[in-house]
Amino acid sequence: MRGWRRRVCSVQNGVLMHVSFATLARMAKLRWLWRSVFDVRWRWNGIIRYETGRDLFSLGRDKWLTVMAGGVQERLLDRRIHLGQQKSDAVEHLPDLVAVGRRVADGVAALWASQPDRLVMLSPFHYVSQYANVLAVHEVQRALGVAHIAIVSGVPHDQYGSDAGLTPGIEVLHTFGDGMRNSLGIRLARALVRDRLAVLFADAAPHSMQKYPMDTTGVSILGRPSRIHSGIFRIGQRMGVVLLPYYLTFESGRFGVVLFDPVELADDDAPQQVADCIGSALAQNYESNLFAGYPTLYGFAAVR
Repeated sequence: MRGWRRRVCSVQNGVLMHVSFATLARMAKLRWLWRSVFDVRWRWNGIIRYETGRDLFSLGRDKWLTVMAGGVQERLLDRRIHLGQQKSDAVEHLPDLVAVGRRVADGVAALWASQPDRLVMLSPFHYVSQYANVLAVHEVQRALGVAHIAIVSGVPHDQYGSDAGLTPGIEVLHTFGDGMRNSLGIRLARALVRDRLAVLFADAAPHSMQKYPMDTTGVSILGRPSRIHSGIFRIGQRMGVVLLPYYLTFESGRFGVVLFDPVELADDDAPQQVADCIGSALAQNYESNLFAGYPTLYGFAAVR
């Protein structure tokens, strides 16, 4: 059986490497439709993803299949990107993500043009694919000519093989399943001072970090009382960091990016500014949100 699974996996990998990203998106929808006929978990996971977006974020009926198959699409994208790195034994420079990296790099360069020593925290939101986000960060690093960049990531270790080829020059300070959380804030601050640039996913939902103590701050997201992680604001206020939030898009097989205005983390209303960015992303691109299907999302009881 193990030999049979390896052969099936090898065929699947070959197909993924030879189809376009637009075809991959269609494959995700077909796979969800077929599996949901027999698997009640798949079916209800998709239904919950859609109904949450419809009821909370005004998701249109025309996107029902896209959001229901979103989890399948994410896994296929992650797998395809990882296979590309393994096949080339280096970073695969996908044209769309190269363009995304250059746009984000232009935003960083504009901040450094006025203040060369300014500390900048990149904040990709959890959209489309974690591996695509990491690959886009590498393209930012390459466009800026930065030798090293630290990232606090949520990608589990080595899901589809060794991750070493995916992150040259990227220092992963913490990732999913990694027990090395001691002094994470201090290590992130040191890396930020060293490189003037670091990466943190500031839109992490409270439920995604339930295994660890999580300090949150109260905000309003799309008119609803909500809470988001407060760690980035503590670091930012002490060090005068500016946050550059953005999120990836994926439509018709093409990657894109939406950039928000920089947020001065020393400002008193910085948490609400970040919350407004999170709300805008949910309203415009919920179907690609990696947390889709969790009705609570940013609803969180801080005292429990």
